[in-house]
Amino acid sequence: MDFFDFISLHGLMDIPMEGGLYTWSNTSSTSRIDQFLFSPLLTDHFTRFSQKRLSRVLSDHFPILSEGGSHQRGRTPFCFENMWLRVENFLDKVKAWWASYLFQGNPSFILAKKLAALKLDLKKWNEMEFGNVTFKEQQL
Repeated sequence: MDFFDFISLHGLMDIPMEGGLYTWSNTSSTSRIDQFLFSPLLTDHFTRFSQKRLSRVLSDHFPILSEGGSHQRGRTPFCFENMWLRVENFLDKVKAWWASYLFQGNPSFILAKKLAALKLDLKKWNEMEFGNVTFKEQQL
């Protein structure tokens, strides 16, 4: 239980594994005893994380391969704009977006994916609703 408390306390994610559900098996049972845990902050710097179960060779363990995509540079952090709260039906729009996101995995993975999807929808909506705010600020 201490291990699960540590995972929860630090918001770590175990992304779904491709190639099988278990990392260990013998003739009578199976278990997922090996895993990679990711910090949600990594998704701000790297793309396309995956973990794949490989074939067993000599052991009762299946090795796991963790892969991360390219490093992203220069991404600006997401900022919530208070002006959004003044737009009529804004909260209803956010609730509808949130309800439309369907992901599978453990709760921390689902939360991280939903937040990433909401971030994209908010950015698109902000551009449509207010235009290029950075440009407008620079002009002022």
